[in-house]
Amino acid sequence: MKGFVQGLFRAATFLGFIFLITGCSDGTLTAGGPTPTPTPGNAFVYTANAGGNSISGFANDGTGALTPVPGSPFAVAGQPFGIAAAPNHQFLYVTSFQNNQVNEFLISAASGIITPLACPTVATTDVQPLKIAINPAGTLLYTINQVGSVTGFAINGTTGCLTVISTTLTDAVGRTITIDQSGQFLYVATGGGGIDAFSIGATGVLTRLAIAGFDSGTGTMLAVKAVPTFELLMATDGGSTNNLRTFNINTVSGVLTPIVTTVPGSSPANPSAIAFNTPLNATTPLFYIANTASNNLTVSNVDATGAIGTTSFTVPVATGPIDLAVDPTGKFLYVANNGSNTVSVLNANITAANATTALISTSPTGGGPESIVVVGHP
Repeated sequence: MKGFVQGLFRAATFLGFIFLITGCSDGTLTAGGPTPTPTPGNAFVYTANAGGNSISGFANDGTGALTPVPGSPFAVAGQPFGIAAAPNHQFLYVTSFQNNQVNEFLISAASGIITPLACPTVATTDVQPLKIAINPAGTLLYTINQVGSVTGFAINGTTGCLTVISTTLTDAVGRTITIDQSGQFLYVATGGGGIDAFSIGATGVLTRLAIAGFDSGTGTMLAVKAVPTFELLMATDGGSTNNLRTFNINTVSGVLTPIVTTVPGSSPANPSAIAFNTPLNATTPLFYIANTASNNLTVSNVDATGAIGTTSFTVPVATGPIDLAVDPTGKFLYVANNGSNTVSVLNANITAANATTALISTSPTGGGPESIVVVGHP
């Protein structure tokens, strides 16, 4: 079945996105020492392992050394793919690619152990849900579904349970999803090489903004991510293009205005995911791009005008970096490596002086991690 799903992804993304890259891990946990005791200000890290039908959970003791939380990896059926946490750090959500649903969990603030929520109904999505986006208020959750749609849910702030709102069609096969910092607009990168734009209503219903989106003309757009501290969107193209784009988000209409388009080949192959370090710098944050086929990360900075820094670094990691996340303090960068079945921890403040020494530790995950999230303690 894994091979079948791989085939679906390769066909759907025109070779622009890598799903379940095969690889081997030596199983070595490079960070040693005693089991850390999590304290406020540190974090739990979780990966959704589609190839292993599991979620891996880790505690960071504040030094970058990861220790598996008790019970990890946690078995989850149906190829868990996307993963996200509520802003209150209490609830974890994971898509099930095969089962067309979102799995809901309670996060123990003391141990990081996750426990399935006892919700009255199953949070059913459209066919083959991939990534998840949660609005800044923590009241709405959306999945991008590979079939070509977005499914929206209301989040119960007390129980964490999801109630379906609606499913809205996209132009083409869905790839990834993001919500702007104001919580007004949702953007989807599709297999047609475009960005679909939607307004988010008061009840969470999406309305397609026909003139607000963008068509790259390449058919290979892979990632799209809104900056959490100002109205800017960044996207990447893959395939033979392999470049970066920035867009201004109109705060009234949601319209995307292209600002920067780097030349083809300016990014290493398959720039598949984007993260921003706004805790470190809210006005000119570092951004990180996971270059899945190149086994490395691109690091630079961006400002509110959409200008990309003149200096960028390429940082090697393990095989097949597919997703990444920054901890709440901006100190650590976490990378899910699909090909080597590992998670890497790096010093998030990457500069020219430490670009080759930023890696702190590497720990084994379950098979085929596709997404990663870092959760600060409540």
